[in-house]
Amino acid sequence: MILLVLAAILSLTAGIGLKAYFFFNPEPQTIRERIEHDEETGRINLLLVGLDEVPGEDINRSDSIAFVSIDIDDKVVRMLSIPRDTRVQIPDRGWQKLNHAYAYGGVDLLKTTLVNYLGVPIPYHIIVNLDSFPELVDLIGGVTINVPKRLRYTDKAGGVHIDIPAGEQHMDGKTALGYVRFRHDALGDIGRVERQQVFMMAVFRKMKDPAMITRIPELIRQSMRLVKTNLTLSQAVQLASYLKDLDPSRAIFRTLPGKSAYISGTSYWLGELSSISEILSEKPLETVETEEVGEQAEREADTSAEVDLKELVASIKVPLSILNGSGASGMGKESATRLQSIGIDVVHIGNAKHYDYKFTNILYPPGEETEKAARSLGRLAGIPENLVRSDTSIRHVTMIMGHDYVNVLKRIELARNHNYSN
Repeated sequence: MILLVLAAILSLTAGIGLKAYFFFNPEPQTIRERIEHDEETGRINLLLVGLDEVPGEDINRSDSIAFVSIDIDDKVVRMLSIPRDTRVQIPDRGWQKLNHAYAYGGVDLLKTTLVNYLGVPIPYHIIVNLDSFPELVDLIGGVTINVPKRLRYTDKAGGVHIDIPAGEQHMDGKTALGYVRFRHDALGDIGRVERQQVFMMAVFRKMKDPAMITRIPELIRQSMRLVKTNLTLSQAVQLASYLKDLDPSRAIFRTLPGKSAYISGTSYWLGELSSISEILSEKPLETVETEEVGEQAEREADTSAEVDLKELVASIKVPLSILNGSGASGMGKESATRLQSIGIDVVHIGNAKHYDYKFTNILYPPGEETEKAARSLGRLAGIPENLVRSDTSIRHVTMIMGHDYVNVLKRIELARNHNYSN
């Protein structure tokens, strides 16, 4: 929404001179001078809250909560989604669920609670009213999302009915609201957080469409009603100006790792605090030129004849997750089918956080066995070593299929033919 405001202002102020140019094309130092930032890290931290206003109730609930950290020098945006059931210590209230903080003391108490929990300053906040959410989605013409499984839930008393089929769906505002709020499956709130991140990336892709420019005036009018923030218009515009050309690979979306637990009869999400520092300092996937990746892949391919493909397959003894990061329809299922055909166990198929992966990546949770499996999978699929890396936020070795999926599938098919011929 900030980017929409920026676009409109740019169109109105075109040609007003050099001063305006520098205002809308700020340098990192200018950003630091005008926007409060963490002196230790140089980052701008914000709290993003999705507010659920319940009719007939005076107290509003923070339905969705995320911490956003913007690295000005490296131009990286990191977003940590925090489940609303996360067990935290709320000042003067004791240990409770995180979303209770907003009900007790509004955004100020929620920010104070998270500052204590995360150990970082959070000077700014953006609050979105979910009640008006469908209108904004309809204004941009809806979004297209690949739904891995059917989402179905009915609450007659609350007037809630969600029924979204599996497969690629073009969602209007009402359907999209059901998608981002659905939590009635085995993953509960964690699954809902993941869907919210998928939705945000779908909107990000939609807003980069040049055809959206004609809808900007109405979107601005709606956004003024949807958003409450303590950022000034000048700060928001300059920050948006600085990030307007952000490469999707430099936007990192993560969910607070942890586990579910019952304490005194109440269900909580127990966050792994030890992993927060690593997540907030995570580097984006390395931007490697196509030629460099191709050369490295060719070097590795030259030695593939010396590799016993059966031995590589046999060394992958852990289950895999396959994520579609290419946007090609059915790519996750196709990749999983081919891997399973050569004896590799695939336990999960889904979509990546975005479809802008130029190259296939392999992530693995820390551990000797998982690293060995990931390295073997990388050699089998012809993936350069610099695209195989550790990630503390995942449970399984995960292959994210990129736009180079044709070459990757050819390598897997080569292994299949090799196994059958021997």
